[in-house]
Amino acid sequence: MSWSDLPAELVAGIADRITEHADLARFRSVCPSWRSASAEHAARRRVPLLLLPSQQNSRVNRRLWSLADDSITETPMPAACGRSFLFASPRGWTLAVADDFTATLLNPFTGASESLPALPPSFHDGYQMILRDMVWDRSPDAVMVSQGKGAFFCRLQGDGRSWTPADLSPPARVGSITYCDGTFYLLDKRANKVTAVDGATFAVVAAIEPPDLVMPDRSWLRESTLVVSSASELLLVVQGGCHRSKGLFKAFRADRGSLAAGWSEVADGGIGDRAVFVDHARGFCVEANGVNGVRRNCVYVASAHEEANANSGWGDWGRYTVSMLDLDDLTTQNLSHGNLLKCLHGRQRPSWSMPNLH
Repeated sequence: MSWSDLPAELVAGIADRITEHADLARFRSVCPSWRSASAEHAARRRVPLLLLPSQQNSRVNRRLWSLADDSITETPMPAACGRSFLFASPRGWTLAVADDFTATLLNPFTGASESLPALPPSFHDGYQMILRDMVWDRSPDAVMVSQGKGAFFCRLQGDGRSWTPADLSPPARVGSITYCDGTFYLLDKRANKVTAVDGATFAVVAAIEPPDLVMPDRSWLRESTLVVSSASELLLVVQGGCHRSKGLFKAFRADRGSLAAGWSEVADGGIGDRAVFVDHARGFCVEANGVNGVRRNCVYVASAHEEANANSGWGDWGRYTVSMLDLDDLTTQNLSHGNLLKCLHGRQRPSWSMPNLH
């Protein structure tokens, strides 16, 4: 009997005992029969993990919090040692930045890493605030970053890597960067305007004007998130509210094949059998498959809030928070309890990481 002829129930039983994401990914790569037999186990693991930046940047192990069971795993990330700021992404890669502004791409699930040049000088002024709020994403061939205005890219192929400003005229405010199938999408969260940048030439190829959106009251706060929901569709998720109201939620859809047509409001205000995961840098969709514990038609928001130090009175540390907005009735549930509540941060934001088990 060859390895590929092992009984499916035996292969599934082995998969159920694999705890590390990288090990499961390797296990599923052995042969088609093992991949098929472990499909249900992989589906249960298709849930984002929250990367919790460490207060001690000299640590090799970094923490990942699981939404599924409130567990915190210490994951070895040797390439992150000495890196003060870590920014995860939905494709498994993490951007790590040191105090001298040198940057490294690393994958905590496979151990792969790539060195990048120091970030551009515009990132250096008041660096803790700028680095805390910076946004990024990567394509197979390049990385794009922004400190809030304009954007820079670094090609990963060839020698002499350097950061080059993207040709955005005038320089746009950038609140998130999302890559998909050859295009970077840059969102101006204040204006709800999206700029599409070609992933090969880094020229602007399209702009999506903001949707018609009227808030009931000037006192309402608004938060916008751009999501690539499928190969053919963009979603713009807008949340608003104030202390006197239950809140407002609107979702707008744009066809990636005809961006000039603009946004159209999602009729029922929902996103179906999916959930949107949001952090300060981006949003992305995850299928609510019935076995991964993700609730359909919900928005999961990860953030951090500062708490005053009893000795200094300054907000130099705080806690991570995760909340879930149910789009059926616009109620919000606080998921910050148990192990997550025990974790402290030092002026850094958490970010969602999606393990790649394929």
